[in-house]
Amino acid sequence: MQTVGSQQFLAWRETDIPIYSLSTLLKYHCFVPEMPPSRVLATVPTPTNWEAPVLVLTRGEQAFAIQVDRLVTEQEMVVKPFGAAIKPPIFAYGCTVLGDGSLIPVIDGPVFVDDIIRRCLATMPNASEIDALTVLARQNSDDRADGADIQMLQTTTVLVVDDAVTLRRTLALSLERAGYRVLQARDGQEALEQLERSQSIQLIICDVEMPNMNGFEFLTKRREIPQFAEIPTMMLTSRGNDKHRWLAMRLGAVDYVTKPYLEQALLESIANHISAKAASKAAI
Repeated sequence: MQTVGSQQFLAWRETDIPIYSLSTLLKYHCFVPEMPPSRVLATVPTPTNWEAPVLVLTRGEQAFAIQVDRLVTEQEMVVKPFGAAIKPPIFAYGCTVLGDGSLIPVIDGPVFVDDIIRRCLATMPNASEIDALTVLARQNSDDRADGADIQMLQTTTVLVVDDAVTLRRTLALSLERAGYRVLQARDGQEALEQLERSQSIQLIICDVEMPNMNGFEFLTKRREIPQFAEIPTMMLTSRGNDKHRWLAMRLGAVDYVTKPYLEQALLESIANHISAKAASKAAI
């Protein structure tokens, strides 16, 4: 297990997969009691120096590591459907009845992974919605811009580099809603041109696979120019293997996030890197 930026990863079958906490992914959850809820279940003994258990769920080529609070037991069970009076989450397969009559909900692993991916992509509007939201965001920005030049200088500017227009514009909208000023580029070459034109860029979010100049080539060029090398650069890509992550960090990236991403987690990571850079400048 390793941490890159604010995201934890688990080494799994020659690749690194992101780790998410089950309590943050479930819409319906409760605090874990001190003892198992039923005497029928016996807690699986684990060494005291172990971290919280992790379950690896896969769906096609995608894998997620789900961190749980406790391993209770492993057993064969008969799963029964919920009654008509209950509308369970889509990933709830049914329930099982223990020997003492206790009901335990059962999660369908593949469907749960599908739900995670669906939630990651649910905030992505279609092209027409993106256009409408972009216009609205700009109008709202203009309405608030009393002394727009002064406000522009006070706003944190983020450069988004991705050749996929929908993903790029969706991320830009998320950042604008969070209060950032956003510049966009389709590849590494355009990103360098944006950096030449704008001296206010404080963070870069860059894809790996792009035409003309890919993410690794951009990191290499950026490192050769002192004023650009100081700007924190996060990689946001579908490439999750250890080789790509290692190369990106070796070339100076401060974080490596895999798609699909959780919007709130990404925004928190962005804020942390910007704050860390500001703190390091203040300390000089």
